[in-house]
Amino acid sequence: MNTTLKKWHRRSGIIIATFLLFHVLNHLFALGGPSLHIAVMNLFRPIYRFWPIEILLLSSVLFQVISGPVLVIKKGFLRQPVYVIIQVLSGLYLSFFMIYHVRAVMLGRYMWKVNTDFYFAAGVANRYPEKLFFIPYYTLSLVCLFAHIACVHYVKRMEYLQKMPDAATAEKLLRKYNRETIGISLTGGVITLLIMLALCGVFYNI
Repeated sequence: MNTTLKKWHRRSGIIIATFLLFHVLNHLFALGGPSLHIAVMNLFRPIYRFWPIEILLLSSVLFQVISGPVLVIKKGFLRQPVYVIIQVLSGLYLSFFMIYHVRAVMLGRYMWKVNTDFYFAAGVANRYPEKLFFIPYYTLSLVCLFAHIACVHYVKRMEYLQKMPDAATAEKLLRKYNRETIGISLTGGVITLLIMLALCGVFYNI
């Protein structure tokens, strides 16, 4: 049961990660200004708002939010390696973020009848006192996203490493995997900084 749940947790995570690849890329286009961000968003929206894809995405989010804490409870994590603890804590925060963020977007679309485009987020990031919550809340979501990806990558590599019979090869691969994990984390840090600077209007007036 636990193995099956873990397998589907990973599969739903891959679905969400595919969407987030485009979503984060879209945010990076904000470095060229709100108009460019919105133009790119309008290219992507017909894909992820196509109702079968949107239902798949929302179902994957719901499954992640439920299965993540269940896996934590079943496995426990306090006595696990540091990278597993970071994976769990970042995953729990992402569960909170996905609930809050999806709720806000759905309210914007269906109740408040507003366009949930660049200005939907940037407006909050630049309006006092809302920005006191939004900036750390959104920054931490990006930090946790890349930390989670880095840890999942490392966990998968460690699983592969355990199958290596040759100690010298295993040690060489371990150094390589450490560099890869650090690289993912550092790249995530740079992307987080750039996105938050763009949302906060550092490069242009919002």
